[in-house]
Amino acid sequence: MGQFSKPWNELTIADNFIFCKVMENERICRGVLETLLGISVEHIDYLKTENPIENFYDSRGIRLDVYVKDSERIFNIEMQTGNYNDMLLRARYYLSSSDVATTKRRTKFKDIRETYILFICKDDPFGEGIPRYTKISRFLETDRISYDDKSRNVFYNCSAWEKESNPEVRGVLKFIYGLKPDSGLAIEMDEAASLAKQKSDLEDEYMYFSDILEDEKEEAREIGLAEGRAKGLKEGLAEGRAKGFAEGRMEGHAEGHAEGLETGRHQQKIESAKTAISLGLSEQQVVAISGLSPEEIRKLIVN
Repeated sequence: MGQFSKPWNELTIADNFIFCKVMENERICRGVLETLLGISVEHIDYLKTENPIENFYDSRGIRLDVYVKDSERIFNIEMQTGNYNDMLLRARYYLSSSDVATTKRRTKFKDIRETYILFICKDDPFGEGIPRYTKISRFLETDRISYDDKSRNVFYNCSAWEKESNPEVRGVLKFIYGLKPDSGLAIEMDEAASLAKQKSDLEDEYMYFSDILEDEKEEAREIGLAEGRAKGLKEGLAEGRAKGFAEGRMEGHAEGHAEGLETGRHQQKIESAKTAISLGLSEQQVVAISGLSPEEIRKLIVN
């Protein structure tokens, strides 16, 4: 089920709209970063106005991720409940977009910020059955040289929450997967999600986006139908012309064949009549032998 297609009362923390609203609580957002990344974060700033990563659901700018920074690092967090096929490429895109947006023109390469791309997936994005996948960069030929480009890609698989050894991380994954919260941070996230769903202005915002997307889907359907009709008409006309040409050719061939046979038979009758005439047979006898009419026999005699 796509974003903004679920009824408001069925939304959970695993739905991006609610997740993003919960992450607007700075304490909870810092808690998620510290818990899932295993780092210390003292203060964060939200980068809504800078908004460099174009992770939008559509062209109207509906954000589906959380984009923040502290004094030295950039963090991009996204909740993902499906479509895991292009995860690594999306992570690469987010990273490069963030670098372009947060690096000033004359910034030295050594001053590029450390960037974390964090995907929280409800199910297993890579099929190995483990709770966490951390991407590292290294040289293929040797491990003796450190390769650190300050990029950190982490993918969580909430469906494997039971295999997670850290109790706080396990509690967050378990809650996002859809089970009852039983850890401090998970309980706090649950309370914030419940509070968000009680706000009528957020419900109105959600329904507004839902209506926009439904209108765009309907417009896309109408465009698709129109293109389909045009293509079908074009193909139908082409097929009709080809079929008509083939049928006409076949009919013409048949008619020509029949006409040729008839001409051949008539010529044979004439030859038979000429032979009978040369033998001095009577007109009546020539008609009987050749099958020609008396008028046709008389013309042959005259000629």
